[in-house]
Amino acid sequence: MDDSKTFREELAIQYPTLGRPLWEPDPGGLYNAVQVGDVGFIRHGYFYCLFNALPTRDRPSDHPPESDPDYPHYLQQIQLRTSNHIRTSRDHGKDFRSRNVTEVSREPNIYASGPDDDTQVTYSCSGKQGALLYLPFPAEREDTIALGDFGKWMVKNIYDCMRLAEDRGLGVNRMEDIILVTGRHLARSWARAVFSESRGGARVSFCVQVSGDSLVRLEERNVSGAQLKLGPNGEDPPENQCIFVRGYHVGRVLNIWPRLRGLAGPAGQHEPDPESDAYLQLIGVPADDDYPDPLHTLSEYIAEVSISVG
Repeated sequence: MDDSKTFREELAIQYPTLGRPLWEPDPGGLYNAVQVGDVGFIRHGYFYCLFNALPTRDRPSDHPPESDPDYPHYLQQIQLRTSNHIRTSRDHGKDFRSRNVTEVSREPNIYASGPDDDTQVTYSCSGKQGALLYLPFPAEREDTIALGDFGKWMVKNIYDCMRLAEDRGLGVNRMEDIILVTGRHLARSWARAVFSESRGGARVSFCVQVSGDSLVRLEERNVSGAQLKLGPNGEDPPENQCIFVRGYHVGRVLNIWPRLRGLAGPAGQHEPDPESDAYLQLIGVPADDDYPDPLHTLSEYIAEVSISVG
């Protein structure tokens, strides 16, 4: 199985409310970091950003407008009904791991060369496969509270987003692949491990050196039956590694109009074409009880369409 798929599935099952884990958190110099309001797609565990749909005044200060790759002139930006729509917190979890991955030991680093050297940690997997994401520093979590505004924008503009991806030759063939980011986890560094087709006894060991809240050094020690990759090292690495992304994507659901027609008032003579956006369903990533029902936004939009044509 593809390691990126194993990583995504194992962590998504264990932490369904955090969103989709990214196999490759580093933006790779293509943009500053994944941001709330970004429109893009995920391929092989890497988030490819097309543009940011928020007005400049509603974006975080570390996401200047000049970082947008040719914002499409035919797309309206998200119209927010509230200011200060971003909520921020710190997630103090040290590691995220699937159920069959356990911490075996945490010992003083026998290779320590100074007082700041920390520990050597070892994890093992008791099942056929598993995943681990270790963080030397707490991650920053950001989410928008304007989910209704984000959802309406996504339904209204999904075809233009697809058109942009097609014009750029990015190989995006399904509208379900386009994501509007509503939340993210950002980290400074990380260690990532995937245990694939393990028969038990698979393990990884690595050293973690942290000095204050600025210096981090990660070093591999032992890997057996797994794939281990270490994130950025050094003094004050930027907090731009996106480890989880939450958002909306759109899928087509036939026969949804009859179930929702009552929300739009009396039926008129203009039935929507099956290819119209009246048959689009908004889907959350993740879909959990902490978020308002995505279908509510779709219902509101279908009502607006019905009134305008009825």
